[in-house]
Amino acid sequence: MDEGLGNTKEMTSRYSENDVMDDVSVTNGAPSLEEQLCMKDEEIAQLKDRLLRLTAEFDNFRKRTVREKEEFRKFASEELLLELIEVYDNFERALESAKNTDDVGSVVKGVEMVFKQFVSILEKEGLQKMECIGAEFDPHEHEAMLHVEHPDHDDNTIIDVCKSGFYLHSRVLRPAAVTVSKLPEGSVADKDKDRS
Repeated sequence: MDEGLGNTKEMTSRYSENDVMDDVSVTNGAPSLEEQLCMKDEEIAQLKDRLLRLTAEFDNFRKRTVREKEEFRKFASEELLLELIEVYDNFERALESAKNTDDVGSVVKGVEMVFKQFVSILEKEGLQKMECIGAEFDPHEHEAMLHVEHPDHDDNTIIDVCKSGFYLHSRVLRPAAVTVSKLPEGSVADKDKDRS
């Protein structure tokens, strides 16, 4: 029995640790630790390369977007300007005509036609003039230039426009500069306030 045990010890001592590892890798079909490490290094190198490429692509995309945005901003008004050049040409012709004629009525009529053309271009672009006379004063749309006592109008009513206001689509582009009525002191409304 002792001989059998001795033989077993001899058999196990014959194999070194490397032999055992080689046997395991060969028998399992799995790559060795060194091979796994090399594979991971290759994978890391590929991921780094991919990251660098993606970073470069994103940077190029960002630069191209900025360039396109700048170009769009530069030429966004091109169509509008082409239409306004037509108005410019018509004004030029009207001025030339005014110099060579004594018929003031035809000059006025020509200028009115050019003005209508100009207004229609602005309206097509979404510009709309505010209608203020008789409306109640609204600080979001109007700028009060004067307050005038006026017994014929309700308090806080717009009675005159000093400078027209405009909407661009539905947003106030420029508030109207207006004159606003206020009731004279001692009027019926003031007496009602005193009673309250």
